Amino acid sequence: MSSETANPWVAGTDQSVASQSARGATEAGGRSHLSWRHPAGMWGLSVVNFVLRIITLGIYDFWGRTEVRQRLWSSIRFMQEPLVYTGTGKELFLGFLIIFGIILIPILLISAGVFFVFGPNSPVSAAYQLMLYLGIFLLVGMAIYRAQRYRLSRTTWRGIRGSLTGNSMSYAWTHFWTLLLIGPTLGWIVPWRSTKLQGLITSHTHFGDRAFQFNATAGPLYKSFAVLWFGVVAIFVVGSTVIGGAVATATAEFGGLDVKTPEAELGKQFVGMTMLVVLIVGYLLYLVMSAWYRSRMINHFAQATTFEGARFKGHVRGLGLLWIDFTNLLILAIGPLLFLGAVFGLIAGVGFLGPGVPTSLPVATGSDALTQGQIFGAIFAPLLLIVAFLTFTLFLPVTQARSMRYLIERLSLDGHIPVGDILQSTAEQTKTGEGLAQAFDVDGF
Repeated sequence: MSSETANPWVAGTDQSVASQSARGATEAGGRSHLSWRHPAGMWGLSVVNFVLRIITLGIYDFWGRTEVRQRLWSSIRFMQEPLVYTGTGKELFLGFLIIFGIILIPILLISAGVFFVFGPNSPVSAAYQLMLYLGIFLLVGMAIYRAQRYRLSRTTWRGIRGSLTGNSMSYAWTHFWTLLLIGPTLGWIVPWRSTKLQGLITSHTHFGDRAFQFNATAGPLYKSFAVLWFGVVAIFVVGSTVIGGAVATATAEFGGLDVKTPEAELGKQFVGMTMLVVLIVGYLLYLVMSAWYRSRMINHFAQATTFEGARFKGHVRGLGLLWIDFTNLLILAIGPLLFLGAVFGLIAGVGFLGPGVPTSLPVATGSDALTQGQIFGAIFAPLLLIVAFLTFTLFLPVTQARSMRYLIERLSLDGHIPVGDILQSTAEQTKTGEGLAQAFDVDGF
């Protein structure tokens, strides 16, 4: 049966049927390899999801996110057969409500009580804020692990589903204490930390009743990380020097910058533009260096991952990652540009201050009179900026599909997986979605 027709392999398939389906693919001469078939309609889906999110005040996001996952999952083919995502928007919604009720609301109520009783500037409030931040950092690690567990439990191939065993608290603790050491080690723990965390997830990942293996060490990553680290230091030193020179030049040309004179304002503008240019150039240089490091890390982790004797291989390149990052950023920028263009076009088209309309309100006279433009700016400008920020996610599903395609097309398998011997997973499935990940915004899809 074609994969484009109704898919008969659902999560409820029992062990014998799932095993027979997989064995049939093997006997038919299928190879253990990954491929990608680009999903159709991602641009239109992006617009529909965004509009429905706005209309429902964000509630539809859970169902829209599910539809995106279903399309992306089905685009990944193993032995020419698609993965199937069986999660639902209801599960994600209920998961979020549970986390909202047992974590977010108590945090808000306790925080309000502490600040009301002891005052915002008291030592007790300061200690509470510190403990709260540490607790949130701990929960972030748990959210990442539980989100991965949910997605794997809702991912099937020919009825065989994935799973993630292990303890989410163990992962969260490692994620937490290694995060605290990034500062004291000046970042040099990052390659070891990434390898450790990747191992905790991959080594507990299962497909059916078989586990993945991960045997990476951090050593091979440190050469490329050293280039990134010293590059960031160089960017900081050079950027600080340029900004310092701009301040000195402005002071010499326009006088002190801490006085309110027209000359001082020009000096401040010159320094501000210099800082903006330095930040943009520095960020672009960082993207180039970090893309090279990330490509090495992805390939290294792939090489260290095996499943039933077959070894993954990554063929990711730094320039490729940089191109994907840059073009995805441009695609995301289309949303705010379209929205702001429509707003300014509407204002210009209807004429906000039409003929015969008074230019000031009767609430004040003289120099204190407020024009309608000023009223509009004070009331609606913040709202427009918020919506413009939200439109930055308008075409997020398109960029997710492009990123996933790039990675899948550069991931290969060496060896043959005896899929006919794999039985259904016996791991217990969660009843709700990854509400904790959504609450802390650490959910990639």
